[in-house]
Amino acid sequence: MGVWKFGLDRRASCAAAALLVIPLLAGCQQTTQVPRQKLIDHIAMIDFTGLKPIEAIDSVKVQAAVPRQWEQLTAQSNALYTHQQWRSPSARTGFGVAHIKLPLPLGTRMIMWLAKREYTKKANDGRIISEWTDDLGRPWFEAENDKYRVRGFVVVNGFHAWVIYFGHKSQLQPDPAELSLAARAATSVVPSMDGTNGVVPTPAIASAPGDE
Repeated sequence: MGVWKFGLDRRASCAAAALLVIPLLAGCQQTTQVPRQKLIDHIAMIDFTGLKPIEAIDSVKVQAAVPRQWEQLTAQSNALYTHQQWRSPSARTGFGVAHIKLPLPLGTRMIMWLAKREYTKKANDGRIISEWTDDLGRPWFEAENDKYRVRGFVVVNGFHAWVIYFGHKSQLQPDPAELSLAARAATSVVPSMDGTNGVVPTPAIASAPGDE
């Protein structure tokens, strides 16, 4: 279970599951927002080799450049969250987005805590490896258990939050090319910050000859 499942499991959930109760106890917190324009500007720095042009993923309210020839799995959704995932041809690497509808505005730290808790509680050996904040202000974490090793970051805006992640099956030798592709796809994600999904331009390199 969890957003880290690289398979067609109808029981798949995400950190949002814990939000059913905890927000009622936690109360409102100040949210640190990453300006959407920063995320858009960052796209020009991404190597789009192997990625599709940026497209709207309406189910999770983002725009992203997803890996070419990767399988888009069936979205998992309920009243609280929607989770969309893509799986590599080898089935050992995954990339995904979970859009969470918050019953109360929560701070980024609370969403990060819930995401980490949801991952590590699923297995006795689950552990957080590291945490950091990138130059755009996105909080990241890396976690591992006996099945998966993942990296993910959180974006929060009012009553909406997103967990964007990528990872691989920990018991198999990771494919560096697949991981690189998944990482670049994850960093291309631009969540909607105003209830719309305005057009995000794709750099010209994304349509370079030979990358079709």
